[in-house]
Amino acid sequence: MIWIELETASTEPVSLAELKTFLRLDRDDEDALAGTCLRAARQAVEAETGLVLTERRVRLAFEVEPAQDEIAIRRRPVRALIGAVGYDEVGVATPLDIASFRLEAMPFGARLILPPGLAHRAQNGVEVEIRAGQAKAEVPDALKLAIIRLAAASFETRGAVGSGLQPAFMPPLARALMSPFRAPRL
Repeated sequence: MIWIELETASTEPVSLAELKTFLRLDRDDEDALAGTCLRAARQAVEAETGLVLTERRVRLAFEVEPAQDEIAIRRRPVRALIGAVGYDEVGVATPLDIASFRLEAMPFGARLILPPGLAHRAQNGVEVEIRAGQAKAEVPDALKLAIIRLAAASFETRGAVGSGLQPAFMPPLARALMSPFRAPRL
């Protein structure tokens, strides 16, 4: 399954002002860099925990096997199914009835129950559009602090490591703050 971001986060869980207060940064000349560090830190926390920390639309693209009746979505929370398209054997897109799909929340993700016969109608795959993520007020304080600590570490190492390689390392406190939110791995 491929996770495709359709929107950028409109509101980060931690504001630039909060990060600047933490950094004791009074000037505005490095706001763009601090904002980049903040977004990279949020993305790193999302990757570590499987949580989607901002509300946004995403597209999931996947192949359907003949006997397959569900798809596991490992990121959470998944709010709603918005639309679905199936691709036939020559790649022609056909809208699918979203009422024939069912979305079930699970503790560490969601399950998308597929309609019967979908593999026959969508031999070249399916794309579903969903609304996922948490509102800013729903993001736990521990994860907000992890984002701040990680963004601060990236900002502090900006001279040694380029912005494209940030975050360069995971501070132990940020890792500890994220640990209760990680999905268990078998």
